[in-house]
Amino acid sequence: MNHQIESRTIFLIIMFGSLLIFIQTYHYPLLGVWGIFAILSYVKFGKTVKSFIITNLLFGIGFSMYLYVITRGLANIESPELHLFLNRLSLGLIIIPFLLISVLNKAPLMKLWNRPMWNEFIHFPFIWSGFHKAKIKFFLPIALIINVVVMMPFMVSMGWLYIQEIWILAVIFAVTNATFEELIWRGVLLTRFSEHIGEKGAVLVTSLGFGLQHYSLGFSWLVCIGFAVGGLFYGGITVKSRSILPAWIWHIVLNFLMVFSGVIL
Repeated sequence: MNHQIESRTIFLIIMFGSLLIFIQTYHYPLLGVWGIFAILSYVKFGKTVKSFIITNLLFGIGFSMYLYVITRGLANIESPELHLFLNRLSLGLIIIPFLLISVLNKAPLMKLWNRPMWNEFIHFPFIWSGFHKAKIKFFLPIALIINVVVMMPFMVSMGWLYIQEIWILAVIFAVTNATFEELIWRGVLLTRFSEHIGEKGAVLVTSLGFGLQHYSLGFSWLVCIGFAVGGLFYGGITVKSRSILPAWIWHIVLNFLMVFSGVIL
């Protein structure tokens, strides 16, 4: 039974990951094949897989709308600040299909609005297990300090003048991007996937999706895998704390560091 559950979870993760890849590469024949597999899976398997497929379809609709807007709808906006803000604000389109279903079903859109449980433990390197564990209230500042130390040489190389020139864009990007990405991945999708395949499976699938969606921002697939690894810890700290707040704080700070170091923008 456990083997069947694990195999099913792996299959569902592959389904979601391939959907993201096919949509971003505009590979319509493979999207057609994906659709056939989705229909067959919906017919053959039980309620869990059916719910998972529906979540995939809702995400695919919202994500396609988002890609259309950032690639075509914002092309004529000349102001870099406004363009960046609207680009990141467009992430909200991904949430719209879920919001509509939530309203129709009179069900909560997400369940991770709670006050963080700062005294819960998170393990390293596997969140639920590892050679070291720490309370979230200690883990988060340590992680932030490590991020600052790692990025500091790059920020120094960019120079103070660069930071002065870019700080407005940094604020727009860091706050807007982190807010909407956390609402999508650690809010809406982590909630729904947890209902389908459990918290551990949900952390895996949302982390993979979080990483792969950065391809639309111009990153290589290899870099996207690096983002997915970071998403594991965002997801882990969310389920452990029962709140998206710690991941949101971490995400905002890291976005600032990436902008000031020249990695983004």
